Amino acid sequence: MIRKINENGYASGQLLKPQSSTESILATNDSLIEAARCEGQTRWYTTLLPEATSPLVAAFEKRYPKIKIEVIRENAMRNASKIIAESKTGKPLADLFDGTTTAAILMKSGLTQPYKANSASDIPDRYKDPGGHWTATVLYFFTTCFNADLVSENDKPKTFEDLLDPKWRGKMLWSDQSGLTAGAGFVGNILLIMGQIEGMAYLNKLKKQDIAKMSVSANEILVAVAKGRYALGLQTANHHTLLRREEGFNVGWLKIEPLMGFSNNIGLVKDALHPNTAKLLINFVLSVEGQTLLQQASHLPANTRVEISDPTLRSGFKANYISPPMAAQNMDEWQAIFNNMFKD
Repeated sequence: MIRKINENGYASGQLLKPQSSTESILATNDSLIEAARCEGQTRWYTTLLPEATSPLVAAFEKRYPKIKIEVIRENAMRNASKIIAESKTGKPLADLFDGTTTAAILMKSGLTQPYKANSASDIPDRYKDPGGHWTATVLYFFTTCFNADLVSENDKPKTFEDLLDPKWRGKMLWSDQSGLTAGAGFVGNILLIMGQIEGMAYLNKLKKQDIAKMSVSANEILVAVAKGRYALGLQTANHHTLLRREEGFNVGWLKIEPLMGFSNNIGLVKDALHPNTAKLLINFVLSVEGQTLLQQASHLPANTRVEISDPTLRSGFKANYISPPMAAQNMDEWQAIFNNMFKD
């Protein structure tokens, strides 16, 4: 059953079952389905891991057996660069894309085609482009993780100022890779919270904490903390701590508000060779059925009708949501500040 939606725009309660085949088809325009069947294929440039895309493709192709999906995985920047390069040849190969920053890069180049999927009605407006150029598939909330064997209940940092305590000097870790999921994302969140002057003053104090750096993913930062190499990990995904606990690690995340939020976003490529199949696939990915498959692949679905085993991972806290255009506008500055201050 569908539970009451809370003030954060999320439902609480048990996980909803996927839509039946009939419900899904009725929610999709019959003419779109027929047009997609005539095309028979589509090519998806994705940043999602096979653990997420494989179940989606299998379910979609079972629903529409005459249609085949080709999945090509790269990071957001590489996918965007490929789509831009292919468009210059006059032979676009990708029909749809996803990623955290892909949409903003492609929009700037005029390479996205507006499409508002019917199934996106259960996704909050803040997670959708008003013009239909992108829609969030899954959400990410980044914060500070901790090793519970090294950090007592009384010592847990509760605010960003608590991270300046001398007892944490040399005991914190973050990634020095580029992007929102690394130190530059932490820098951006601080500047959004405190403003430029106070934010820079805070970062100068934080610099004295001798934060360790690794050129690895945010998840690997969490793993290093989970293994006891450091007490705190800055800029890690809150839902990944649940996965590490399931592996037996005594790790958790801190509700130091506001967290940084962003999303993986899906959209249609301009002048796609198979636009109708791409639209049908976008509809499926954003539907309750598609979003449930993403939830089962350990993601936080953007569709509010799909609930999660631990609702506190997705609601009950304040977050600065960084939309694709906002990331594109500010990321260079945030990265430059991080590189100048922390990347020796």
